[in-house]
Amino acid sequence: MVLRKEDLPMVSNAIMNALHEDELELINELHQACQEGNADVVDQLLQLLIQDIEDHFTTEEELMREAEFFAYPMHKAEHDSMRKRIGELLERWRKHKEPKEVQKFIEEELVSWLLLHIARWDATTAEAV
Repeated sequence: MVLRKEDLPMVSNAIMNALHEDELELINELHQACQEGNADVVDQLLQLLIQDIEDHFTTEEELMREAEFFAYPMHKAEHDSMRKRIGELLERWRKHKEPKEVQKFIEEELVSWLLLHIARWDATTAEAV
């Protein structure tokens, strides 16, 4: 397990907390598949994680627009940055099918980004929406 539920910062919005918890489960499942070297499962879970992340970001962005959240452009820019990084990972995955590369991305980039993003952006956003 690369990320525990207790590690997730909680925000003052139940929808956002649920999105984060769902993502945590997928991240852990994908990480486990990477450790096992199961490329077929990694492929399936990576696709699911990408869909989940997009749903997560789109939901938050909709909440921010509805609330006319002042920091929407900055928060969305953070989402767009991760969308780009995930897209790059997917492109490399399609070429090389290397589970260790996905595992490294999860361990060295995704988890720390997610925790910081929740603490910095989602907590502030949750207060506004």
